[in-house]
Amino acid sequence: MRVIAEKIDQAGAPLLRLYIHNAPHRRSHRATLQRYRQKLHEAVAKTGLKMPYAGPIELWVVMVNPTSPDLGNLYGAMERCFDGKALDPPYILDDDGQIQVVRHLSKMFTG
Repeated sequence: MRVIAEKIDQAGAPLLRLYIHNAPHRRSHRATLQRYRQKLHEAVAKTGLKMPYAGPIELWVVMVNPTSPDLGNLYGAMERCFDGKALDPPYILDDDGQIQVVRHLSKMFTG
């Protein structure tokens, strides 16, 4: 798993742009989701976003070579990893309900 993150400051809520390589499915083993959470946290920490973040946020996400073609379950796993009420620390958001807009959500399979 590899995550590239960029934070774009804008009026209202910051936008997190994420490129997630080999994203796991929502039904992946808990240990896999915990590693995913750690990778997400490390990438987002490099953007300077203070975590756990307690305000509204927007997302723009591309999943590169994900482990499933099921976009909904890939997003569900990512959302769970962002949520402070799921899994073990470190947390990115206090609550995944803070995600106000998902501007872009796509998957891309490379050769």
